[in-house]
Amino acid sequence: MSVASKKKKDCPDCGTGAPMWMATFADMATLLMSFFVLLIAFAEMEKQDSVMASEGQTGKNLGVQDEIPSEEAPPVNEGEAEDDALKKADADTDAGFEIVKAALAKEITEGKVEVSIKDQEIVVEVAQAETAEPEASAKVLQEQLEIYAKVRDAQTKIEVGVKIAQEADDVSAEQLAREAMIAEQYRRIRENLSNEIEKELVEVIREGEIIIVRLAEQGSFTSGAATLQPGFGKLLDKVGVSLKGAEGLITIEGHTDNVPVAFSERFRSNWDLSAARSAAVADYLLDSASLEGGNVMVTGLADTKPIMSNDTKEGRAKNRRIEIVIDGS
Repeated sequence: MSVASKKKKDCPDCGTGAPMWMATFADMATLLMSFFVLLIAFAEMEKQDSVMASEGQTGKNLGVQDEIPSEEAPPVNEGEAEDDALKKADADTDAGFEIVKAALAKEITEGKVEVSIKDQEIVVEVAQAETAEPEASAKVLQEQLEIYAKVRDAQTKIEVGVKIAQEADDVSAEQLAREAMIAEQYRRIRENLSNEIEKELVEVIREGEIIIVRLAEQGSFTSGAATLQPGFGKLLDKVGVSLKGAEGLITIEGHTDNVPVAFSERFRSNWDLSAARSAAVADYLLDSASLEGGNVMVTGLADTKPIMSNDTKEGRAKNRRIEIVIDGS
């Protein structure tokens, strides 16, 4: 027997070794252990940071207090606040005074107005020009209208009030401007309808802030009907031109006499007839673009507002009418 065979025979057999899953299990156990070690380490670091932050805050509390900005406004001296308000009001009044003076420079030079400051308010005193001649009165009215318009424009540019003093009464520029507007509107309507007024086809009346354009029955409607006669359209054209641009609510009123409606299939009473006639006039004026629909109202008043007695033929003819009422208030 050879030596090699002898050694091979004397060597014990080797075992098969650990199963393969054991190596994987050991790796997982090692990884889990490392994971838990890291968790513990992180927890200790956070605890240490928390302790340091707490110590730092305690040190701040025990040390010098930092300045903390306050949301509340610092106390203001009431006297100083009042002085500042008065200074601002004076500055606004002075600035507004210069603006009004510049706007009325021509009128001031001509002696038509005087501008002053009273109680932190700007006062425009308009000189009165007394005249009885119609043409001169119209000229004065036009000049006053221009003054009111300039004052109103200046008022929109300043922060203080402006008053116009006239006939020893102090009224606001807005009130005087409205009065001037109504007066100018009344004058313009009468001027445009002067021929018709002379022929007694139209009356133009002013009652306070209301202007009434009264249209006579003559040649307007057929008896008991609400259809416009051809010649009446020409008169309405003139009236429409006069009313174009009118400011205020426009009410077109139909009026009748006290004679009941007879033999009419359409109208059962004077109420129906007066309302239909006023609506016909409104339709004509709106279709001709003389009026804007937003400020027009139609009403029928039958015989409830007579201007003369219904006991006479002439009185009943006067009561049968159309009135166009312009309310500038």
